[in-house]
Amino acid sequence: MKLFKTNKFKSLLLAGALSLSLFFGGCSSSTTILSTITGSNTTQDKNDNYSTSNNGSVPKGSAEASVERVVDGDTMKVKLKDSGKIVTLRLLLIDTPESVKPGVDPQPYSIDASNFAKGLLQVGDKVYIEYDHGDKTDKYDRHLCYLWFYNKEDKSWKMFNEKIVEEGLARVGYVYSQRRHLDTLYKAQDKAKASKLNIWSVNGYVTDKGFDVDTYNNGGAISSNSSSSNNTSQSNLNETVYANGGNSSSNKYHSSEHAHGMKGAIKITELQAKSKGYKACGLCY
Repeated sequence: MKLFKTNKFKSLLLAGALSLSLFFGGCSSSTTILSTITGSNTTQDKNDNYSTSNNGSVPKGSAEASVERVVDGDTMKVKLKDSGKIVTLRLLLIDTPESVKPGVDPQPYSIDASNFAKGLLQVGDKVYIEYDHGDKTDKYDRHLCYLWFYNKEDKSWKMFNEKIVEEGLARVGYVYSQRRHLDTLYKAQDKAKASKLNIWSVNGYVTDKGFDVDTYNNGGAISSNSSSSNNTSQSNLNETVYANGGNSSSNKYHSSEHAHGMKGAIKITELQAKSKGYKACGLCY
């Protein structure tokens, strides 16, 4: 009887050990399968679910294309991978000096901007087009976008719009409603201005409407021989003003942060406000 109980206990113990083995074996197998699936999805994420510009990746939903021709610093032609169609791009939020306008001499730094673009965007290079909210094309059927290129120096994807602004070869400017990367581009512009790079090397050449060639040819709006009235005017530009912030579409700056029921006002100098395209409120000034 004792022997029977001992054998029964051994049988139960063996059966339990076998069950545990099968259980963990099954879990291991399931884990392997799950790991394989997860690994596949992770690889897919790296290729398709692009993140923000902060880590050198292309934004999610961007369209792949290849460079066909650089027209100038802010306009180029690319071939869309999906359709094989060749389209013209008009890069959002930037404006370079005019180099190819019929009957008009190239503006200062326009050739530099064009050559800079041609140096970074070689024919046949793979690029990505990031569209913003709103219309994808303008009335000329140009695709409105941010262009991403592969930077061989640090082996990451960069926004070309930002890069050319950083070099002081383009100003921030917009005539369209798309403004996703506006803050990023303003930061790049502030750095270029502080270093007086290229278009910022001559005071007054860059305006809120484009580029003043006459001012450039005259050596700048403010020179070392400026009159006291000009110096006073420049000093006044350092006064604090308040511009509409948030999602407001207003391009006015005001004398107080609550003027006209304004909410979320941005406190900046008048010079900064004008450089960002804001204009003085007619009631405040």
